[in-house]
Amino acid sequence: MNESQQQRFRDALDERARDLDGQTLSRLRQARAQAVQAARPPRFRLQPAWLGGAAMAVLALVAVLLWRPMPGGHDDLPPLSAEAMEIATLDLDLEAIEELEFYEWLSEQDLGPAGGDGPA
Repeated sequence: MNESQQQRFRDALDERARDLDGQTLSRLRQARAQAVQAARPPRFRLQPAWLGGAAMAVLALVAVLLWRPMPGGHDDLPPLSAEAMEIATLDLDLEAIEELEFYEWLSEQDLGPAGGDGPA
């Protein structure tokens, strides 16, 4: 199509558009506005899929930060001695441990001869 044909076609369309009634022009304007709105890129909205993904990313970051060894952490603690390891692995009576202060006090008391009434 050459320039002169395009110009004649354009003039014919413009002439017909001037002859349209108000109701048809209103419908055309509404259709144009809807088409322009549909052609615009959608605004960014947090959708459930995005929100779930963002939450998972935050949780993963927190987990990595918590599990990463801290500087000066447990690496600088001295190793346990054999005696400490033995105590840690004993099957101790918890009630005896709870009453440890009483047993210490009892061992410090001078109860006198065995079977006696104690100091008079």
